[in-house]
Amino acid sequence: MSEDFSKSSKHFAHDLNNILTRILNTVELIKRKTGTSAEVTSLLDSIESSAYIASELVEDALGTADRNNSLPRRINLNSIVNDVVRTFLHQWKEQISFQLDLFPQLNAVYGKYTDYYRIFLNLITNSVEAIDGTGEIAISTKNIGDSIQIIINDTGKGIPREIIPHIFEDNFSTKTNNDSRGVGLAIVKKIIDNYHGTLSISSEIGKGTSINIVLPALIRRDISVKPGKKTILIAEDEDILLELLSELLQSCNYDVLTARNGTEALDKIKSKSIDLLLIDQKMPGMNGTDCINEIRKSNALLPIILVTGSQFVNGSSNTISGINKIVKKPYNFEELLTAINDLLGF
Repeated sequence: MSEDFSKSSKHFAHDLNNILTRILNTVELIKRKTGTSAEVTSLLDSIESSAYIASELVEDALGTADRNNSLPRRINLNSIVNDVVRTFLHQWKEQISFQLDLFPQLNAVYGKYTDYYRIFLNLITNSVEAIDGTGEIAISTKNIGDSIQIIINDTGKGIPREIIPHIFEDNFSTKTNNDSRGVGLAIVKKIIDNYHGTLSISSEIGKGTSINIVLPALIRRDISVKPGKKTILIAEDEDILLELLSELLQSCNYDVLTARNGTEALDKIKSKSIDLLLIDQKMPGMNGTDCINEIRKSNALLPIILVTGSQFVNGSSNTISGINKIVKKPYNFEELLTAINDLLGF
């Protein structure tokens, strides 16, 4: 029965990630077609981050996630900060003013959305609880070299100097009500340490607390396609997803061919000039890896990206013969486009 449950869980996660990928690609198309305002873009970013968080929570709940074998995602921390702040605004808008100074071209980080959401939810919760009556919480983000910096300042009651060296210890809390202790700074610091970042805190009694986070970042670069079109073959059995992804890639100046299963993909590769294959793992008949094995018998050079809606057992393309890159659904389109451009030499 446990084996049946495991199979059922994987199918459920795969189907859900396909749905979430549709949502994310639709959001990306809306952004590209409408030139939305900053307010609308913020709402669309919220939809994106919520979709990623939903996917990760389902994986955790079903036991299909494996942190040691996980494929990290590119994450825009501005969207997570906006999401977390929005959760506090309705309840605390009369007492607390939130001031956001988020750098619009903030570099991305790699990791899990749920990790970063937990960081900001806990830190902002602490700042809110530190404020008696009315006050202000100011949050800023910016690029500093190959890192990003996040600063959270509050006008709360502050932390005594002698306590600050102990605030990252397990089970330490300045709160007298243990029921409202929350996650704690120890876990927040462990998450940041896992991402090779730093966390520091300074505080003054009666004036407030300042939290400084520095995280390694992915340097933003121009991912627009250079002159000279290339042809991408997309092998995907989900019609809506196939249509959305085709339109997105065409908007980036790529020619696109499509196939709905592995057999069709093989036929297209034999009869057409293809520069890159983007292929789904789970398809009727011949799956992605079986199709790739057939392709590699006669074509060793074609760049291939495998897209998977469930956690891939072997982890990375380095351990799977013939695959240049693995992208996990639901994916960030910028991440997918970067992988495509890298493989095509742009």
